Amino acid sequence: MFQETTYPGVVKTGAFSYPDGTKYFGDWNVKGEKHGMGRIKLPDCTRYHGTFLNNLCSGLGVMTFPDGA
Repeated sequence: MFQETTYPGVVKTGAFSYPDGTKYFGDWNVKGEKHGMGRIKLPDCTRYHGTFLNNLCSGLGVMTFPDGA
């Protein structure tokens, strides 16, 4: 059974591509900060999938580096 989790302060979910090539898909707060559940891919192909709090990786998540570590 799927259980949806909501995070306090989340007002919308969506995607954004930054000029440096960083891509984010996930939840945003009212200030336009990454907040809640999300995925980010950096230009060097480092990836993070997990929770964000006020624009920072926070709590549970998985960081994967380009070399697979």
